Amino acid sequence: MSGGSPRARSARGFLESGTGPARCETAVPPDSRASARRIWHGFQSPPRGLVDAAGYVVDALPGGTGKVHEHPSPPPPDALDAIAALLPSPLQGALRRTLQWYACRGAFFHTDAHFAGVLFGVWCIRGPAREIAFSRLRLRAPAAAGDAVVFDPFEPHAVLDPRQPTYHAEHYLGTEPSVFVGFELALQPVIREAFGVDPEAVADAPRLSSRSAVNAETGALAAT
Repeated sequence: MSGGSPRARSARGFLESGTGPARCETAVPPDSRASARRIWHGFQSPPRGLVDAAGYVVDALPGGTGKVHEHPSPPPPDALDAIAALLPSPLQGALRRTLQWYACRGAFFHTDAHFAGVLFGVWCIRGPAREIAFSRLRLRAPAAAGDAVVFDPFEPHAVLDPRQPTYHAEHYLGTEPSVFVGFELALQPVIREAFGVDPEAVADAPRLSSRSAVNAETGALAAT
């Protein structure tokens, strides 16, 4: 996997991939769409209350590495207003009210293709300097405390240390976890335009779905 350029790793705003869109196959109508051509990265320091609340997420995190764990308790209600404030104004109207805590000690390459009809966002509330790496797009975005990233959940992605090209579980043993608030943007026309989501997918494009086999270390898609 290419690590992307240093500029792409540090830039804020929309990051464009030179890779063509994939065909995202969903379990609900319209059954398929093109993947997003862009991701978005922003930054806002999380409020003290959210940082404190992230402590109970860390306390409940199981041992081990590589897997992203959900915490059963929702983030505080004011997290929604904070996320809306960090998003560009054209995107704010698509923000759904559902929020979720996530935590991991690094994360192997995977997709979240069960999130149909939305783009997925994560705002890092606590944790060391890591990056979210998108193997097929050849893009990386910072994922330290304060960083927020919005992306197509169908794209293979991982949480890695900076400049680490592949995931290896032993690298993250005993490391400080990353804690995120996860959020969703409904695929409204303004979101499709901003992220370059075409309404129809190219028939012979690479296919991404909840059944796609992804190499956990490299993010490569298995041949179909």
